[in-house]
Amino acid sequence: MNTPLSRVLLLVAVLPSGALAQEPRPQKPPEAAPGGLTLEAAATEPAPEPEPEVLTGRIERIDIQGNTRTRDSVIRQAMRLGPGDMLTRDDAAELKRRLLNLKLFKSVDVLTRPEGSGVGLQVTVEERWTLLPIPVFSSSEGRWQAGVFAAESNLFGLNKTLVFGGLWGNRGGTVLSMYRDTSIGGSRWTGVVSFLFSKTDRERRIKNIIVDEYTDRRFDISGALGYQVTPELNLSAGPFFLINKPLAANKEGAQTPPPRGEVHGVSLSAEYLGQDFHFYFNEGLVARANYRQGLDFLGSSRESRQLSLFTSYTLPVFGNHALTLTAMHGQVRGDAFLDAQLLGARTGSRGFETATLWAETASSATLEYQVPLWSPRLMTLTAHAFVDVGRVEWKNSVLRYASPGVGIRA
Repeated sequence: MNTPLSRVLLLVAVLPSGALAQEPRPQKPPEAAPGGLTLEAAATEPAPEPEPEVLTGRIERIDIQGNTRTRDSVIRQAMRLGPGDMLTRDDAAELKRRLLNLKLFKSVDVLTRPEGSGVGLQVTVEERWTLLPIPVFSSSEGRWQAGVFAAESNLFGLNKTLVFGGLWGNRGGTVLSMYRDTSIGGSRWTGVVSFLFSKTDRERRIKNIIVDEYTDRRFDISGALGYQVTPELNLSAGPFFLINKPLAANKEGAQTPPPRGEVHGVSLSAEYLGQDFHFYFNEGLVARANYRQGLDFLGSSRESRQLSLFTSYTLPVFGNHALTLTAMHGQVRGDAFLDAQLLGARTGSRGFETATLWAETASSATLEYQVPLWSPRLMTLTAHAFVDVGRVEWKNSVLRYASPGVGIRA
């Protein structure tokens, strides 16, 4: 499953020890001016108090409060510092950054205090709502679909993700589910399992003319076991099983569909998430690489190889605006119909109808500028301007395009 102000300033409030309250200075009574008028001195604003000094030293104790759903173990693991470690001046702000990057909290405060011979930490979090219903509706060129997905990103308070939902329309439907565990048993091992079943009409178009079509039925289930090499880099591998049962399009004179096929193989993945989560986007670099290879000895009835590469970098501009540069490359080898990449109406190919641009090899780049418009509790509404450029190959045809546009995103 695919997830985007200025950088949030991470301020650490520290309560200094031994501070004494000061008595107010006695004020002189107002002086009487000639003629009986009373003159009063103009009130002056108090000078701003200096920011308290951050305490440093050996961490003796960590107290956590404000988390009603999220387990303490999730917060402690994300901090990557514990009793016995040394706390430096920069670590306090880094702890807030790490916790905000969980995307589970609206705010995080870290206070330091003297504790024995070292430092005590008081971590206070304000949780955000993590169970989100996501309604979907689209309509274009006589084709419509509607559906709803439910996404829980803090399952059982353990920072695990579960997504389930489906789409249905006049050209078929799709049901999918995905579970992702970012820390199996509190370890650095990770896991993901996904399931998809769909029965949809596929159409390849050239200038709004349908040139290829059939009804695709597929069952796709995959799983992967990964390892968090660094806090940003995850490597994973696992099996996948894909079954295709295509049908001729439900219309007179429809072309013969591709033959049934089964692919059983392994997938290899690498994911780098070097981003900081902000108000409505992730600042920094994200990169993903995925390779799927069907294997004959596992029972594959046809050849299938798939490679996908994705990278994106986002930076804040003019305060709370965002500028994003995205590059993608995909390549498949196998059945040109069953394994085709379905492009259109998504980043990189938004100038085409949904799933009508088929590709065996596709490369695209996108430059996008976003401006926040409105931020109710569960979303941020933004306006964005973009330009997509790309090169697509399918069989013996090559298409190059450049497609600018504007839109609204929630």
